[in-house]
Amino acid sequence: MRKRHWKYHVTRLSIGIVLTLLIGWWLGELVLLSAAFLLGYLTWQFYNAIRLFRWLQSWHSDPPESFGMWSEIFDRITALQKQNIKRNRQYQSVIDDFEGMADAFPDATLVIDSHDIIRWFNDSAVKLLSLKVPADQGQAVTNLLREPAFADWLAVQSKIQSRLEIPCPADDNITLQISAVRFRKNQRLLILRDVTDVQNLERMRRDLVANVSHELRTPLTVLLGYLEMLKAQPDKPDPQAIRRMLKQARQMHALLEDLLELSRLQESDSHDDIAEVDMPALLAQLKEQADDVGQGVHKLRFDIEPNLNMRGTEADLGSAFQNLIVNAIRYTPAQGSIEVSWRETDDGLIFGVKDSGVGIPHRDIPRITERFYRVGSDRNRQSGGTGLGLAIVKHVLNSHDARLEISSALGEGSEFRCIFPLKRKIHAQSGV
Repeated sequence: MRKRHWKYHVTRLSIGIVLTLLIGWWLGELVLLSAAFLLGYLTWQFYNAIRLFRWLQSWHSDPPESFGMWSEIFDRITALQKQNIKRNRQYQSVIDDFEGMADAFPDATLVIDSHDIIRWFNDSAVKLLSLKVPADQGQAVTNLLREPAFADWLAVQSKIQSRLEIPCPADDNITLQISAVRFRKNQRLLILRDVTDVQNLERMRRDLVANVSHELRTPLTVLLGYLEMLKAQPDKPDPQAIRRMLKQARQMHALLEDLLELSRLQESDSHDDIAEVDMPALLAQLKEQADDVGQGVHKLRFDIEPNLNMRGTEADLGSAFQNLIVNAIRYTPAQGSIEVSWRETDDGLIFGVKDSGVGIPHRDIPRITERFYRVGSDRNRQSGGTGLGLAIVKHVLNSHDARLEISSALGEGSEFRCIFPLKRKIHAQSGV
């Protein structure tokens, strides 16, 4: 319908009034016709006003049909309604995109107001903080994060910008780093990031530096002491001093060799030199080396499934298996038993080393593959170990899609099981 200016409708009304007055004057009923016209006009306006009111109460119904000025009012309101719906859809699309991006963030994100009330949070907050939708919306954030330091930190964020680390309320083993960003009026964005891995890496770095320094300082102190003694008495070499210096020099050499080996494993491509490994032959070599290291004081038993080979890197596998066997020898008293096995099971290809040695405390098992981790004070040094053997084993197994299972108890021995996936199996009789 063509849109008309308001002056058009005023003109039509004025013409109607003039015609009514003229007809009333001509008929001699000026007052009666004027009252009738006024009553009809008011009735029409009131009727359309009621229709407009009812329509506005239910936007989903079609607009009323009318004519004149009311027709244009209904049409223009309908047009505004359509524009509003279109604009709301655009705004909702923007909101959905924002919430989708926010939910994709790995960091937990919460919006709080000036009273620290939670107004919104993303999916990562649900997972990391165990929040519930919509029960936790409208709750005070200090009711959900009850760490005392958090409330004190949040109270001063309007004046200073800083970060806070607290344990995760859902899991004490996770450390969260919190930062606050002010946006809009009297609202803040809280970002909570899981920094557990970063802290663990930093702790491992500190431990590595401290332990390497400690490992090298002890033998160097012994060497320097004996060298000073030999310097003071050049004509009377002490055989015992030379043997101790040789032992300490070998310890430093073994430490450096293991550090280089571990560095090589970390930098090498896991797919380099993948080929068929003759496992029975490799384990036969390791048995000879184990006999030399053990010098016949242990009961060594090798149970090897014949014709069972696998895909892998022979040098790396040999290094890992040798470390496990040598560890068993070092921590098993004389006349103790050590069993080495290689077999196929439903779980995979399993290389196992079981001993009757001193055992490992249960609390230390999760960390025993860390570099230089000490189960007991000076345990590795007294046994001749470097503290890197199991770290090497872990890296070799990771590069071969394998896992390490450890079971042990103090005084009852230990068992290490390297479990390789069946897809690496090669039967020697059938070839590659």
